[in-house]
Amino acid sequence: MVGALALAAVLAPASAAAPAGRVVQREGHWCRSRSSLAWQAVLSRHVVPLSRTTPLVPIALARDGRSFFASVYSPSFSGVAQIDATTGGLTKIKAFPNPKFNQAWAALDGRWFVWNEYHNFDGFNDFTTWAWNTRTHKLRQLGAATRGPNGQFWDSPWRGPDVRDGTATWVQGVGPDQLGDVHSYDLRTRRDLVVRQGHPGGVFLLGHHVLVWAEASAPGVPTKMHAASALTGAPLPLPLALRTLRNVTGLQTDGERIAYPDARYKSLWWSPSPSAAPHEVLSAGRGDHVDNSVQVSGRYVAFGVFPNVFVADTKLRRYVRISSQQGSAMVNSTALFVTYGPTKKVLHPILRMAFVSLRALPSMSACR
Repeated sequence: MVGALALAAVLAPASAAAPAGRVVQREGHWCRSRSSLAWQAVLSRHVVPLSRTTPLVPIALARDGRSFFASVYSPSFSGVAQIDATTGGLTKIKAFPNPKFNQAWAALDGRWFVWNEYHNFDGFNDFTTWAWNTRTHKLRQLGAATRGPNGQFWDSPWRGPDVRDGTATWVQGVGPDQLGDVHSYDLRTRRDLVVRQGHPGGVFLLGHHVLVWAEASAPGVPTKMHAASALTGAPLPLPLALRTLRNVTGLQTDGERIAYPDARYKSLWWSPSPSAAPHEVLSAGRGDHVDNSVQVSGRYVAFGVFPNVFVADTKLRRYVRISSQQGSAMVNSTALFVTYGPTKKVLHPILRMAFVSLRALPSMSACR
């Protein structure tokens, strides 16, 4: 899914098993910062007060440096809202029809907040796509899943929508055998363009209105990335950073920088731009995996290797552990947001969260 990062240049023997939640450190990788005590202290001073009392699931960070968007589950309101991290002030955006089963997956481009509202916990096929204008506070429905002749919703991929530069995109199932439409929706003109009908996986946007999705040429064949113009639907050459990717599903981008776990979730890869070839920056230890919570914004990358959560600084080529209690992290151009894992298993747990301005983050200590 969302500090600073570094890997140690100590070469681990290929036959040695790394401890759980650790990474194998090799030459050329980022290196791990020696100590995270300063980071833990800063995070502990910036706990979101509302997260101590109310079940929240963060889904996007605002760019004002003080608020975030979340699914809220409380007796007074359950739905999607914008929350002031310091005061707990809550701007209600849309209530959930059924809070017991509803959840959201969102993206934000600054002005436009776009999300899929999923209507059950056992799949991604039943959803409605919404957009909210952060300036006017106007809500708009963009799309909705449809049913086949048997009354079941057509299959849709697990990835939620994306939005960049006033264009929203998502994939919506429309037929058997995972037939789906790639939508490109101009939020200013309200034009909904179907860029591709085929068997795409999740779709995302790079800068300059470049739309990218993964798709296989036939069942059982590894997926490859495809690109098109979000404005016209015309095919585009695939950027260098994506040309060799096969079966990669967890890719994240801020429109320029790219980070993702490999297809086996055994290593983390990073590219500073779509035109630069990606390279491996760390490997998970034996029995461990880089999870699907990877986030990237500017110089920072957040990622998890269960039960640990890390944040990396790509300029320093270092990373630091920010949690050993499961959870996840989000990062954008103004803030780092950390969600700590649950202490008990309930439907909507109360989770401790920390929201820290990037300016308040401590320096990263030298590597081990």
